[in-house]
Amino acid sequence: MNQPHDTGAFTTVSGMIGGVVKAISVKPVMMAITFGSLANVMIYAAASAGIGYIVKKALDKISERINSKFNQNQNSKTDE
Repeated sequence: MNQPHDTGAFTTVSGMIGGVVKAISVKPVMMAITFGSLANVMIYAAASAGIGYIVKKALDKISERINSKFNQNQNSKTDE
């Protein structure tokens, strides 16, 4: 199941915005939030999403190769 790039970007951005809004909206926690800690959270979230995307793409490529080899083996067996 391949998703367009727009879907992945939208999911990442909306998740990051939702997490930041939720963190800021809690009144007692709001006093402990600084710009530096908020920036750290956003950087880690973006890095995590980027790494997750790279891993997904790598697994998709591996899956495609395995499926193509499996299909080639199936086709060669039916030709016999």
